[in-house]
Amino acid sequence: MSRVALGLCRNPPGWVRRISYWENITALPPATTVCEDEHGSVQNTSYFADALSLQDSTLSFSDVSQHVYTVLNSVLRRLAEGRTHVSADLSGGVDSTVISVLLAAQNVPFTAFHAGTDDKDNRDTQLAQKIAEHFTIDLIKLDSFTKSTAGFTIPDELRGFSEAPRAWHANLPHLTALVRSARERGSSIHCLGIGGDELFEPMPVQALLYFKQGEKMRAIKAISSVAAAARWPKVSTLRAAFSPETKQRELQRRLTRRGQNIPENTDAFSWFPNFTLPSWLSEEATEQVIELIKTTPIPPEEEELDKYRFHIYGSLEFQGEVLRGMNEYFSETGLEFAAPYLEDDMIRSSLVYPGVLSGHGMSKPVILEAMKGTLPEFFYRDIYKSDYSFDLYQDYERSKENFLKMIGDSLLAELNLVDIDTVRTIANSPLGSSETLYDFERMTHMEVWLRENYV
Repeated sequence: MSRVALGLCRNPPGWVRRISYWENITALPPATTVCEDEHGSVQNTSYFADALSLQDSTLSFSDVSQHVYTVLNSVLRRLAEGRTHVSADLSGGVDSTVISVLLAAQNVPFTAFHAGTDDKDNRDTQLAQKIAEHFTIDLIKLDSFTKSTAGFTIPDELRGFSEAPRAWHANLPHLTALVRSARERGSSIHCLGIGGDELFEPMPVQALLYFKQGEKMRAIKAISSVAAAARWPKVSTLRAAFSPETKQRELQRRLTRRGQNIPENTDAFSWFPNFTLPSWLSEEATEQVIELIKTTPIPPEEEELDKYRFHIYGSLEFQGEVLRGMNEYFSETGLEFAAPYLEDDMIRSSLVYPGVLSGHGMSKPVILEAMKGTLPEFFYRDIYKSDYSFDLYQDYERSKENFLKMIGDSLLAELNLVDIDTVRTIANSPLGSSETLYDFERMTHMEVWLRENYV
């Protein structure tokens, strides 16, 4: 049960998360190529370190953007090749919009799908509609996430064997409706925008690459700018950014500070952002997690990565797990889920550009620069980061009573993985942040997995 206990924690490290829930099943790290050697043996090699070693600080911003645009178009052509119909998400955000616009230009019938939100402060639906009209894209609107999200309930139908718990459990009603509608239109592949944040959204830790390149003052200025933009205290942010703490030291500290929240500015510059052993984890489960992590050493290739590369590596791995799980669940529907940004060629091309990209005045500067001349000007004026936690809050409010009853009767409780009294105390207190909802959502999808697979 140690692996199940680990799965209940917030954002556990990638190399322990890679441990299978089942014996004799090995999960591959991200950016891995699998091939058969001349003797017929299956071999796998990682190109992640090689791609990062090719980073070239002499490349111009324009050259980098054009290269990414060329590779993404090539990836989309390959995914669409031989298909009679393709589909994709069109949320109104950068990543899905870029994919939908480029797919619509392919010589294949195309349908885009959108699910909005009832949050009046969210403008994604209006933006998606404007993009669809501008490019004459066939846009299908599904129920809003506010209505369809089901993160705190057990589905009516439980499945059999599955490789791992479904981190996307809350979106199962939405995805089921999407698959049905896409298949009705003849689509055999549906493209998602996952991976775009990891490849194109500048991270706070990228500023540390200036320091690694010997530009200490430039690093200080960049980190100070990050602190100012996020309204973090400057001095403590600089202290966190330049902390000499090693991976092992930080990991040990997090294991001994169960349930404690770390200040956002410190967490952003840490090795293991948001990794926490929650306070509602039972004492037995907590001991199992600590023992599992202590006895599973960091792989040498990951030990050598700096913070920027370490963050990307773990994030890409998680998104790959999401994609794999969706394709496993919907394997018999005839619809394949694809993530163009997670394709090997795309990862290689995106990681070759200089790690530090600042001063361009926009989110995701590389991909947006690449799409200039293709995306309309109104899209650049309306760019902002949407927040869909509203939908999860609404779901929780209507499901709270049933959620507490479900947890009280759960396998999680029977197997002594969660402390029910602590869960009830937290649930009956004012919600401090959306992290509490994500904790409860994680409990639910783990309970679903146990009911489907535990004998």
